[in-house]
Amino acid sequence: MEFPAKEFLEITREKFHRALKEASSPYFAWFSLNDVCNLNCRYCFADAKYNRSRIQADNILSTAEVFDIIDNVAHAGTGAIQFAGGEPTLRNDLSEIVGYTASKGIYVALNTNGYRLDAGLAGELADAGLSQVKVSVDGLEEKHDWNRGKGSFQKAVEALENFKKYGVPSIYLIMTLSRLNYEDLPAMVNLALDMGINFSMVEFLPTGHSCGKDDWVLSKEKRQEAQRYLHELQKAHGWSTISFENRYIISEQEPAKKLCTDPNLPCGFRDFSVGCISGIYSYMINAAGKIAGGDILSLETGDLKRQELSVIWKNSDLFKLLRDRDNLKGKCGQCQYRYICGGCRRRAYISTGDLMGADPGCWVNPKTCLVNKETPEQAAI
Repeated sequence: MEFPAKEFLEITREKFHRALKEASSPYFAWFSLNDVCNLNCRYCFADAKYNRSRIQADNILSTAEVFDIIDNVAHAGTGAIQFAGGEPTLRNDLSEIVGYTASKGIYVALNTNGYRLDAGLAGELADAGLSQVKVSVDGLEEKHDWNRGKGSFQKAVEALENFKKYGVPSIYLIMTLSRLNYEDLPAMVNLALDMGINFSMVEFLPTGHSCGKDDWVLSKEKRQEAQRYLHELQKAHGWSTISFENRYIISEQEPAKKLCTDPNLPCGFRDFSVGCISGIYSYMINAAGKIAGGDILSLETGDLKRQELSVIWKNSDLFKLLRDRDNLKGKCGQCQYRYICGGCRRRAYISTGDLMGADPGCWVNPKTCLVNKETPEQAAI
């Protein structure tokens, strides 16, 4: 059954608030174990410091401090952690950290450039309990190496092969998509499928090393084209095999909209879409052990070395702001999909300086999605 826009908005608002009350929890964490890297990638959102000679970074959390943080977040209900950086493989205690985290019953993932992941280290991590790995491959060899450095493409492919050899259950080739490598998208999907691994796409944003490179950002037309292309592949290969930042495309996903408006279904994570999950199901931990929100490492809202995550999660003004979709502005604040999408808060913040500002990346026609207060001409598109 299809609903008029205003009725759709009211139904999803009620279910969104039920989800906040019944299901919201700090379940997913991105944990930057350092802020240094052995590469100097042009796309790096983290602005990781490049130092070819340093293997163990200075002034980072000790192993014991990391373990204490793991205990802290496990107690608050975190069920999945993705370790990242910088480059996490620069830590010589990474296998220990993975093993300790897995021993707490937490699903352990790793985000890496793959450069140092020879068979020995890949095997250690697999034995320690690594459940998922994402290795960045940003195009075919020429474009990848332009971004990350000569020889890095082969190193990344070898890392994927090593993880497959040692039986890590979930292996992803993850591509950061920009205007510069857009034409390589089908080839990267095919490379992943040919290797028997999964494919994931995230979009380039002009921050970190690439601050100001607005001309590298996908146009709305290319973003729409890419999401539609990957959505069709999802239907053919499955959601776990093909994943991508699927904001906006939900406006065209009739089965998903039907699930979100079904009054007989619960509002759990797998039964209802809240769109952007920052502050609702996910949070970030920076290299100093500080909690961050909105998928932006610099927006700190607590210190896990001194505070309990359960207290931060409940009382943080930043998380409260992210959970209040009535604070959304411009097009996002007037959209009938705001309770099942919410736009990309990170993109809005980078582009406007306002965490609750309109997401400038949305390609949905405002004439079909705005339902109250402002006309399409008045809204910030």
